[in-house]
Amino acid sequence: MSLASGLPTPIRKLLSEAELVLEAPYARRIFTNRDLAFDRIPVIGFDMDYTLAMYRQDELEALSIRCTLDKLLERGYPEALRDIKSDPAFAIRGLVVDKKFGNIIKMDRHGYVGRAFHGKHLLPKPERKALYRSQRLGTERERFAPVDTLFALPEVTLFAEVVDWIDHRPEVWGGAGPPSYEQAWIDVRECIDKAHQDGSLKDLIQADIARYFQLDPELGSTLHKFRSAGKKLFLLTNSLLPYTEHVMRYVLGGQLSAYDDWRDYFDWVIVGAYKPSFFTGNAPFQELDIADRPIGKPVAEPRRGRIYVGGNQLGLQAALGVHGDEVLYVGDHIYGDIVKSKKSSGWRTVLVVEDLEHELEIRRDRHTTLKEIEHLTSLRISLADDISSQRYLSRLLARMSPDELAQKGVDAAEAEHMLVDTRAQVRKRFDRLRRYEEEVADTLERRIADVDEAFNPYWGSVFAARRDASRFGAQVESYACLYTSRVTNFRYASPTKYFHSPHGSMPHWHGPK
Repeated sequence: MSLASGLPTPIRKLLSEAELVLEAPYARRIFTNRDLAFDRIPVIGFDMDYTLAMYRQDELEALSIRCTLDKLLERGYPEALRDIKSDPAFAIRGLVVDKKFGNIIKMDRHGYVGRAFHGKHLLPKPERKALYRSQRLGTERERFAPVDTLFALPEVTLFAEVVDWIDHRPEVWGGAGPPSYEQAWIDVRECIDKAHQDGSLKDLIQADIARYFQLDPELGSTLHKFRSAGKKLFLLTNSLLPYTEHVMRYVLGGQLSAYDDWRDYFDWVIVGAYKPSFFTGNAPFQELDIADRPIGKPVAEPRRGRIYVGGNQLGLQAALGVHGDEVLYVGDHIYGDIVKSKKSSGWRTVLVVEDLEHELEIRRDRHTTLKEIEHLTSLRISLADDISSQRYLSRLLARMSPDELAQKGVDAAEAEHMLVDTRAQVRKRFDRLRRYEEEVADTLERRIADVDEAFNPYWGSVFAARRDASRFGAQVESYACLYTSRVTNFRYASPTKYFHSPHGSMPHWHGPK
């Protein structure tokens, strides 16, 4: 029920105009994995990239691939690779790259590989199962590379294209031949890292910033709402100050007249943080002026209202003056922002999952089909149980002899007839159940394929795999206290809201049916 339900219309209108009570659109909801009392959170921290500043993913991916190709060609890769036509829909978060075989795989929460592509070619089920029947993520860490951020998607897309060229156009590499799949992955990773590190990528972004960033007109009012509720805010980003200044000025500058500068929204600004080592290291804080010049000597704790580069979590925690569980950190990187901050600092966490809006839209549009999938899955499980019981019964009857029945008082002539008739009935029932189960399985697979295509034509939902949570979905569930599609969704939440988790239950807690 809405907070303003039952109030007179003029009062509701005033509250809405003052943005004190707002109704959250369907796709803008905040989801809770662990209970969190928002009014007991006095400090909120934010990452910048893909958190406060949302990229236009298609544009950024095309630019990243172009910059990476430039550097691959400098390493001697063939000029023909310029003809690559990458599909921005190919890569999603939560995938894993198998460097040894040139495959890209998607796992469920248990590490089972339910879908795999070799380059852009979907591996048939027998080939996939032969490769990954006993493989689980983590058993060969050097072999597998997880894909946890939106920043990483271009390298996966480009790697898949390079694998296809290695397989189908090896002659373009000349006499030396193409690299191995593993070397190709190393080259792609190093080249995209170099494009980030040498500034070539960010220089192009800054030169045409409106092309690469989405403006969210609600960002300023959302941060202002936090501050009006008495919460202190800090920015903690790996980006260096010149880029941070350029981006934050674009996404926040001029949104609210009460803030002359984007830095006025934040009590502390820390750039070049080197997360995730920020949460485990002991690097000092170096104060900077607005021109990115050092001021004084490095310090152990950052002072409020200043800009710093580097630093560490313990020093920041001391400056904040609150307990770890009174800090809420908002980021997009499941490992660098969420897992590390939660494990090492005790901070409460919010994961920004941009994909969530698309996920919710598809779930709303395919609501009927998803309900049917749920019903068909339950029916298939029930049929499988019945089939198993009939198979076991058939085996028991096959071992039973007329003499055993005769010992129970059945006429010897009747015993043979009874056994044959019962075996036939059980066999008939078994065959009927098998045919029904095959029909249900066929319908179920078609419905799942339809929904998967809507989520993503290659991988389906980023949160699900094989009718269970995907590896990424399980990480979100395990490490993010809250998750939502964008920071400005908090504009629709009361600063005193108590976020209640639905609380999972063990299978045996559901009781008899």
